[in-house]
Amino acid sequence: MKIPKSKLVPVSILVMLIIWGFIFAYRAGFIPTGLDVFIFILILIGGGYAFVGQMKKHKDIQAGFPAEDEMSTRIKYKAGHHAFMASMYLWLFIFLFHDHFPDIETMLGAGILLSAVLAIVIKSYLTRTYHENQD
Repeated sequence: MKIPKSKLVPVSILVMLIIWGFIFAYRAGFIPTGLDVFIFILILIGGGYAFVGQMKKHKDIQAGFPAEDEMSTRIKYKAGHHAFMASMYLWLFIFLFHDHFPDIETMLGAGILLSAVLAIVIKSYLTRTYHENQD
């Protein structure tokens, strides 16, 4: 797969900055705890998914396919509904177990990031399921 330079260079610079940022933070004496590492991993998952999605969309447009059709719109709406319902239960559990979070900002940040990851997982599952049922 040929990746355009306009997309590859900024992502490479961003990855390099992330790695150097961790090295700098470690040298400065900041050692992330388990929850900090978990939140960072959630951010990387969301960013990676967005990057791969945009690369796929760019590839489809270059191949002459539409960026979005009726099936992808239906999948997006259905995934949004399921992600919203799952997020409501996620927030219920977060507020029930709020004692396990060090502060309110961490609790809210983890909830928002977990909601985003839930949406990613549900959309990926529905996309794969609908495309397998079409054959």
